[in-house]
Amino acid sequence: MTLTGLTYVEFDTGFGCYVPDGEAGDTTEIAFIHTEIFSEHCYLRRGITIGEDAVVVDVGANVGLFTLYVKQLRPRARVLALEPMPATFEALRANLDRHGVTGVTPLRRALGARPEPDVAFTYFADVPGNSTRYPESKAAIGDQAATPEDRACRERLFAHRREVRMPVERLSDVLATAGLPGTIDLVKIDVEGAEADVLAGIDDHDWARIRQVVLEAQDSGTSAATRAILAERGFTVGADRPEGVLGELGVETVYARR
Repeated sequence: MTLTGLTYVEFDTGFGCYVPDGEAGDTTEIAFIHTEIFSEHCYLRRGITIGEDAVVVDVGANVGLFTLYVKQLRPRARVLALEPMPATFEALRANLDRHGVTGVTPLRRALGARPEPDVAFTYFADVPGNSTRYPESKAAIGDQAATPEDRACRERLFAHRREVRMPVERLSDVLATAGLPGTIDLVKIDVEGAEADVLAGIDDHDWARIRQVVLEAQDSGTSAATRAILAERGFTVGADRPEGVLGELGVETVYARR
């Protein structure tokens, strides 16, 4: 099946997914994300678990790989998948359809600390998973690369960008209309620099029902800030710096559980 604006990518495992068409035709990013989630189980560390009937909120769902991972692991789990970028959201919906999953609610939403009617985001056509409200956080990626060849590659992949404007909402406001009563077993957050903003948009009554949080922090400063917020909310918190490219860029994964 061919879908306009989307490319189907199949991995060595036989698993495949749709991604938005890019300018360079490079699939490095989605292959990296697939390995992180399905092979390295990057979100299920430091005691993070997903039960048989878990309720999961996937903030920054991208094309849906973590959501599909959850449903593969726990078919009865219920997932709310939030992704703001239009092309990426279309790939997310196409992947849910292709894999025939049920119990997933995809919503095109951008989250932050407070409601804002019109916010500029930067969409990177060749690395859509890096699209962000804070493009300045990506400015030094080429400079931090290990070799001149790596720098040239990363600069090329970040070269094609465009502005996407949309409203920003608070996570608690989205949860209020999403039909997720009771306990939320896991909130996963990967929002390219807006992690603390998302946490600031959670009300006390929702914090009380969240059991676990895993987020990707863009640098050690963001990691420290989010760890402090989570600890204040009563979570046991730890952080790991991944090996390879993400670690070189200062990214940390924060794990929090009650």
